[in-house]
Amino acid sequence: MNRRYSSSGQALLITLLVLAVALTAGLSLVARTITDISISEKESASSKAFEAAEAGIEETLRAIEAGEGVQENLSLAPGGEEANISINVSEPVGELANREIYSGEATTFWLNYFLLDGEDFPNSDITYSKDKVKLCWSGPNNNIEAAIYYQSGGDKVKREYLSNSGGCLDLDKGVTISSLPSGTKFINIRFYGNANDTVTVAMEGMGTALPQQGNLITSEATVGDVVRKVTVFQGWPVPPSFFDFALFSGGSLSK
Repeated sequence: MNRRYSSSGQALLITLLVLAVALTAGLSLVARTITDISISEKESASSKAFEAAEAGIEETLRAIEAGEGVQENLSLAPGGEEANISINVSEPVGELANREIYSGEATTFWLNYFLLDGEDFPNSDITYSKDKVKLCWSGPNNNIEAAIYYQSGGDKVKREYLSNSGGCLDLDKGVTISSLPSGTKFINIRFYGNANDTVTVAMEGMGTALPQQGNLITSEATVGDVVRKVTVFQGWPVPPSFFDFALFSGGSLSK
C-alpha cells in the first residue's frame, strides 16, 4: 500500500512539474507574441510618424514658396492613423550655420537683396549696411577665393584670395574681408584643393549681424506615443555654378 501511494505521489508530482513547465513555456510564448506585436505596432507608428514629419516639411516648403503663412500645427492621417505635426521655422545658428564644401565648389552668402523682374530677391529682409565681414573656415589648407558681387553702373565682381589670420566661430582659420564695395549683393566662397578635400565654412557680420541666410525647418510628428522629427535647411537661391566663370567673358558683367 505504501509503495502504491508513493508511486501515485510521484506521478502527481511529475504531472505538476510537467504542467508547470508547459504553463511557463506557454506564458513565455504569449509574452513574446505580445512583445512582437507591440514592436510591430511601434515600428508601424514610427514609420507613419516619419512620413507625417516629411509631409510637414513639404507643406511648409510649399507655403514658403507660395508666400503663404506657415502653419505651426498640422493634422494628417497617414495610413488612416492620425498624426499631429508641430512646425518650427527659425534661423540656423551656431554649428547649424556651418557649411561643408568640396574642392572646386562654391557657397553663397547673401548680404543685400536686389530687384529681379520687379521683385525683391531673395527677399527684402536681406540687408547689410557694414563694409566688412568675417569669413571663418576649417580645412586642410588656405586656398580660399572670395568673389564679391556688387552693382555699380552694372553687375561687377571683386575677387580676393584669402590667407588665414586667426580662427573664429569655433573654426581654426579666419580672415576679415574688408572694403566691401557699395552695392554688394552676395559673396561666393570657393575652395581649391585636392579632389576629395572638404572645408567647413561660416561667416559672421562685423558691427551688426549677418542677414539670415535661410530657414531651419523642423517638423515633429506624433502618432500615438511615438514622436519622429525631421529637420531641413532651406537656403536662399544661389547663382548657377557657371555664373562665376561667365564674369570673365564680355557683356554686361565685368571683373
